[in-house]
Amino acid sequence: MKTIIYTSLLFLLVSCYKYEQPPLLSLSGEYKIDKLTYENSQTGESVVLYPGETFINYGEIDVMDTINIGFTEIHMDYSVISFNPIVDSEGIKKWGTQVFYNTFGQRNTNDFGYLQFDYYGTTRVYKIIDDGAESLVLRSSGQYSGTDAAVKEEITYFLTRVGP
Repeated sequence: MKTIIYTSLLFLLVSCYKYEQPPLLSLSGEYKIDKLTYENSQTGESVVLYPGETFINYGEIDVMDTINIGFTEIHMDYSVISFNPIVDSEGIKKWGTQVFYNTFGQRNTNDFGYLQFDYYGTTRVYKIIDDGAESLVLRSSGQYSGTDAAVKEEITYFLTRVGP
């Protein structure tokens, strides 16, 4: 009798656990950076930028060193991230800089993992904070080339999807 009770109790405890599969990332699309936050732990500097403002980070790679909030565009498909769009004479948008990216570290519904790409000998890793239907939030933190090794910069990019 005790065995039946213990087995029933164990079954109830185990069967109450709900498995949640990590969400499928839907990073593909064309985005505009419509908000940016910058924090520097060494200087205590903290800045929030909105459309119409420009963010310049001389220590960042050339495709991300100057960001015009509300105007800077990027495009992602399932394996390539593209920067520097150029519109030709026929109105067709072509991307000037394209690099392969990968995602890793997605563990559950609250942890989207990381996006990583290599660009001319440097590796950029972004924490995927949010992956909405029409938005994407990425956070980069760490040291940047050309800056003091003790400097810790954290930049959060708020992107809005504007196309396929």
